Amino acid sequence: MDASSKAEVMKRYVEAFKRRDWEVATAFWAEDIVLHAQGRNPLAGDFFGKQAFLDHVGRVSDQLGGTIELVEVYEVLVGAEHAVALLKGQAVRGERSLEFDRVNVYRLQDGKIVELWSYDDPYAVDEIQKF
Repeated sequence: MDASSKAEVMKRYVEAFKRRDWEVATAFWAEDIVLHAQGRNPLAGDFFGKQAFLDHVGRVSDQLGGTIELVEVYEVLVGAEHAVALLKGQAVRGERSLEFDRVNVYRLQDGKIVELWSYDDPYAVDEIQKF
């Protein structure tokens, strides 16, 4: 898969994610995708497979009592094996919200995202936990 094909995959994935079209967005994940959620908090860890990834997202929403949303995509950079997305997220619980920066590193193979490392601002994660 060449760089322009990877760039197209990432463009379509990010667009689907931004519009919260989970069916389309998750179609870009390999069945055995691995999510590495960084940190030392209860939401951190490694999650193996599509269902484990989705279960993790559900736990994050449940624990927050709200949602984490994608607010802005600053830039997506695509290399030979990886893509990097520079993002702004927002945690929302009731009337409260907190914006934070995030960097996601994706490993792509055969047109699918096979691995994702997610790096959040650790101070923002601390604040989100206090919501």
